[in-house]
Amino acid sequence: MKDIKVIRKLVSKEMCGFLYNYFRLKRKTAKLMFEYGVISSLEKDFGVFGDGQAPSKDTFCLYGDSAFETLLTKIKPRLEKHLQQKLIETYAYARIYTKGDDLKTHKDRKNCDHSITLNVGGARWPFYIEDENHDTIEVVLKPGDAIIYRGDKYRHWRDKLEGEECAQVFLHYITEGEDHPNSSPFDFRPSLGLSLTQAKYMKDAMQRIKENENN
Repeated sequence: MKDIKVIRKLVSKEMCGFLYNYFRLKRKTAKLMFEYGVISSLEKDFGVFGDGQAPSKDTFCLYGDSAFETLLTKIKPRLEKHLQQKLIETYAYARIYTKGDDLKTHKDRKNCDHSITLNVGGARWPFYIEDENHDTIEVVLKPGDAIIYRGDKYRHWRDKLEGEECAQVFLHYITEGEDHPNSSPFDFRPSLGLSLTQAKYMKDAMQRIKENENN
């Protein structure tokens, strides 16, 4: 299991408590803005309810959040020690699952050379992953615990959640110094902390400035 490692207490109890409550507040404000038409249901910068891997409309999903991407950078040195490799951040993603939700069996995309699943709060909920021998491994993470694995290489999933809710943060990296033709630092964004829409506007603005400088 060289590509699959469990790290207990990667994040402190106090930090998990902060992240869990922060995440629940983000869900509450996003839900209110959607319900009252402050933002369109097509808007993704404030999170979405349901995605391709966790389709339930009660599952709150958040990409590129500044707090989680700060964590992405902060814990990188510890992960590098465990893996004995230098890493480059790509992106953070997070979900709050609710009772009855599941996680479809899948592999991650190429910007997930090394994936971290971190439990920040909620009910006990086993995580399943197939190793290089196609054997299924069951892992139960307490708040603060994490599992490191090759997200782009091994299938992983969760069965239906029996508890009320569970919050997980996913931190993704690529290996420094390796050729990654279909990958990019910061997930093809100019900076961490940008949503996909914000990243597009930033790249367009940077391109316009560059063109003006060359004229």
